Amino acid sequence: MPLTPIYAPRGNTLHAVAGDVPDATFDIVAFSGTVLGDKSEDRQVVLLWARSMATHGEVGGSIAEFCRRTRWSRATFDRRRIKACERIATAKNTAYRGS
Repeated sequence: MPLTPIYAPRGNTLHAVAGDVPDATFDIVAFSGTVLGDKSEDRQVVLLWARSMATHGEVGGSIAEFCRRTRWSRATFDRRRIKACERIATAKNTAYRGS
């Protein structure tokens, strides 16, 4: 699904352009902002990593470019990403158990 064209009819709601692709029932991108903070560095790391994995670094820059710009090592980037993803997963699991 990484190459599926999408559009945002409002806010942070995403829909597939083609009608035959089911919409997601959970907006993990918006949820990451709730958990990590919309403008946090940790969220930037997670979203950059996800975008890089989906587009092979062709959209929004590469992880290497980010690391050069921030003067982080790749190991620092990966540690921050893993910790942020664990925070999102824990919050999601907590929310799921509560519903």
